[in-house]
Amino acid sequence: MNRPLKSTVEKTVRYFFLVVVAAISLYPFVWVVISSLKDNNEIYGHPFALTMHPIWTHYAEAWQGADVSRSFFNSLTVCLLALLIMLMITTMASYILVRVWPNRFFKTYFSLGIMIPIHALLIPAVLIFKFLHMQNNLFSLVLIYVAWQISFSMFIINGYMQNIPVELDEAAEIDGCTKTQTFFKVILPVCGPGIATAATLAFLNCWNDLLLGLVLISSISKRTMTMAISALQGSYATNYGLLCAGFVIAIIPVVMMYLLFQKQVVSGMTAGAVKG
Repeated sequence: MNRPLKSTVEKTVRYFFLVVVAAISLYPFVWVVISSLKDNNEIYGHPFALTMHPIWTHYAEAWQGADVSRSFFNSLTVCLLALLIMLMITTMASYILVRVWPNRFFKTYFSLGIMIPIHALLIPAVLIFKFLHMQNNLFSLVLIYVAWQISFSMFIINGYMQNIPVELDEAAEIDGCTKTQTFFKVILPVCGPGIATAATLAFLNCWNDLLLGLVLISSISKRTMTMAISALQGSYATNYGLLCAGFVIAIIPVVMMYLLFQKQVVSGMTAGAVKG
């Protein structure tokens, strides 16, 4: 087989494989969108068929039933505040541990947090926030999300900072910059893709969380988006079309954020994978 024909075959097989993987990955999302326009009889009778009589009222009912305007604001406030605090801590800590005072013990210590399952935090979190009188408080969600995402975010940002040439620090020091000025004016702007990767993945995890919200929040007015959508499920019978409509509403902000930062996420993940 000559080289041009071999290259064409390899590209065809590669693209075919990628198309199949993309179709498999997107199928659950497409199924949820289609099911949001059906009633229970159509979902049970023809779960994979395209509906001929779409029920658009499911979205209006889900918007009202989940009180989307309030729950969306709660989720957005909690996620953005958690991201701000988490990124402030992780970027500064990574800069110290990677470029100022390299310490393998502390880098390993922070990385070990990745192996702790979220379920192991439930009972300690409840006891701590009960002692601090912070039960049913959205700021308690902010704190637990920050603690939950620090380890993985530092793992990503550490890998990205290790690829930044040391000459940048030396040039900044020659120009008279302090360590603080070097961090904010030189290192932080260069770490944009790594920070965008950590922020996007942390936002996805916080936005999609349901377990911690159910444990720490009891007031209806303080429900997050996932809690409000979960409340659409009935005790004895569930309108799955209505529930799927709620899922679609909750998914839209996540998809939009990923599309906005897709290039930064890909470049940040690949840069962190070269050296770790």
